[in-house]
Amino acid sequence: MLHIYFLIMKMYTDVLRKNRKFFLCFFILKIILMNVGGHMTNGLKVTAKLISKHSYPVEEHTVRTKDDYILTIYRIPDSPKLKNLNNTYEKPVVFLQHGILCSSDDWILSETSSLAYMLVDMGYDVWLGNARGNTYSRQHIHKHPDSSDFWNFSWHEIGVYDLAAMLDYALDATKAGSVHFVAHSQGTTTFFVLMSTLPRYNEKVRTVHLLAPIAFMKDHSFLLSKVGGIFLGSPSFLSMVLSGFELLPARSAQRLFCDYICSEHSSLQFLCSSILDFIGGWGTRHLNQTLLPHVCETHPAGASTTQIIHYLQLYSSGDFKQYDHGMDINLKKYNQKTPPHYEIKNIKTCVDMYYSDNDYMSAVKDVEHLADLLPCARLFRVPYDDWNHYDFLWSLNVKEMINERIIEKIERYEGTHDHLKRL
Repeated sequence: MLHIYFLIMKMYTDVLRKNRKFFLCFFILKIILMNVGGHMTNGLKVTAKLISKHSYPVEEHTVRTKDDYILTIYRIPDSPKLKNLNNTYEKPVVFLQHGILCSSDDWILSETSSLAYMLVDMGYDVWLGNARGNTYSRQHIHKHPDSSDFWNFSWHEIGVYDLAAMLDYALDATKAGSVHFVAHSQGTTTFFVLMSTLPRYNEKVRTVHLLAPIAFMKDHSFLLSKVGGIFLGSPSFLSMVLSGFELLPARSAQRLFCDYICSEHSSLQFLCSSILDFIGGWGTRHLNQTLLPHVCETHPAGASTTQIIHYLQLYSSGDFKQYDHGMDINLKKYNQKTPPHYEIKNIKTCVDMYYSDNDYMSAVKDVEHLADLLPCARLFRVPYDDWNHYDFLWSLNVKEMINERIIEKIERYEGTHDHLKRL
């Protein structure tokens, strides 16, 4: 009987492999349905544990925003590779900010190619941010994460409250005047929000490196955005009903399912990588498959449905502007019928933007249009036609293609290793 079971499983696996896209849609639907019911989990907090496992020191810090959300951020102050050197000098600070449904885990999954470790090994003081609503930032002074009131925010609030508070905290803790800033996906959106809304923060960044930047979404090509934009791309009863909820909360059944699908020796692991392909760009040959169990363990990390709706509004309008609540609420909130545009011209800092052809979230035309509007922007277009949205984090060659370029630009700003010469 056992050999018959294995024969059936092999036939089933073969069918899945030959019909990947069809079964991927079924798989994603299954994931969504699993999030409708089932026992809630708090998500797995692995940042500190994984950093320590990789033999780096780690600090956990708590940040309170002006609107009373409690955020947990992490610091990697030193490298074991520099332990025999004098560390009394003032280290330049680098701040890393994650994308939507992600967390500080994004930057530390690989011991050999993660940007955070590479920077620390070069003598930098590295900080890892966490936006409200993710695994590490599910607290508020008065609101409980089980209430919809807690989730009544978009990435606008993450920009003007969370990112501002985290940058201020890191600067105050290190007594530095400014930081080098790196962000991926929604982290780049919150940068544009903060710098255009509160221009004084331009003074607090030295160099800026934006991976898969998102502001304008007119040429956005994600299939679910095209469908979602029809129903949620403008204020409606449906968008009002669906806003203010947790998006893809962690469920025990989902975690169990993920363990079997994305585990290192699973014959169905291709389904795990196919989800990243479906969302970020189909057909990449660069994804580091060995990281999939870690990615699965830590994602999705939590977000509000309002963040997605806000992005769908950008897609439908073709503009980069604040959340559209509908004419009546807009008049009360903005003193005008339509939401105000973000003033891109206020972003005085020169930004380096890294983008690619096969990114479903950050389209080439949208990035280049944004660059035309920025006072100072430098573009690096990845020379692979299959490089997708998540390759900027977990590619086999992310170290050479992206991370070393970022470090080179930071080093150039710092005077070509001048800070290391003080060691």
